Amino acid sequence: MFAIFQKWHRNVGIITALFVIFLVISGIALNHSDGLSLNTRHIKSDWILDLYKIKPINAPISFNEKNNWVTQIDQRIYFNEQEIAKDIEQLFGVLSIDDYFVVATTGQLMLITREGDVIERLSGSEGVPAGMRAIGLSENNDVIIKAAHGFYQVSLDDLEWQEFDHLDASWSEPSPIKPELEQALLKQYRGSGLSVERVLLDFHSGRIVGEWGVYLVDIAAILFLLLALSGCWMWWMRR
Repeated sequence: MFAIFQKWHRNVGIITALFVIFLVISGIALNHSDGLSLNTRHIKSDWILDLYKIKPINAPISFNEKNNWVTQIDQRIYFNEQEIAKDIEQLFGVLSIDDYFVVATTGQLMLITREGDVIERLSGSEGVPAGMRAIGLSENNDVIIKAAHGFYQVSLDDLEWQEFDHLDASWSEPSPIKPELEQALLKQYRGSGLSVERVLLDFHSGRIVGEWGVYLVDIAAILFLLLALSGCWMWWMRR
């Protein structure tokens, strides 16, 4: 009887050893998550990203202004290959004025340098009308916004808004995105959607492989308990 338990204890111990080693190493890493920046480091591996189904829901929408691209992928906005905004409902267009760009999104205008740095965000408190639908330029280079309840003209120098029933403008229109830019943005989108911390936590719980992974971890925990109990029992019998 003792020999049987001893053999079982040895075999199960070997099987679970690698799992225990991983739990120890990853557990220590998670305890120091902030110091190791695990919550800001992101997974780049395609097979892990595919496992989590990290991909856009909608096709990219892009606007080209003087060979500079502003693109929306789901709720993220990119200037060329640089992310400039998150949690954006809709992108309406981009204009080039003097030495900066004006990007129109739901409820706000973003002023961006030629290098892609956001220098100012204008919202309803600065007079940006609600229900924006399109943005364009007048003949005098004033910004024209088509909104839910009319047309609005503004000079960004003094932020004085004027409302009209109708205005003509050169409207910003979507452009087909360059394939190489689309691939670069999709790769960046996927690579910033899954943190190392999240993956380690899911490995610990088994959720990385779905519902059955949780039961697998439960079984491993039971085996650890049996190993501890059988080890104590064998120690007692030897006494």
